[in-house]
Amino acid sequence: MSIKRGGGIGLQRKYISAVKPLDGYVLQIDFLSGSRLLLDLKPHLKKTRFRPLNSAEVWNRATTNGVFIRFGDVEFSHDELMAMAEQGYDAL
Repeated sequence: MSIKRGGGIGLQRKYISAVKPLDGYVLQIDFLSGSRLLLDLKPHLKKTRFRPLNSAEVWNRATTNGVFIRFGDVEFSHDELMAMAEQGYDAL
């Protein structure tokens, strides 16, 4: 729980403990629960939104604040990452 500047209380759940870009556009995501997800982002790189990730410089700048993963201007939420992982699983 966090306190907003206006005096209100905001909830911000953190799920992600670490993120590491691996070779082949696989993103290693470590969760606070102790789980680890290896997410293949190659199928998404042709989409306009994700094209900047084709640059090694951008790809290697992955960071997290516990809720979002950012690569410069490209951002993924926890929920979006989980949906992408489920899509990949359903395609198997």
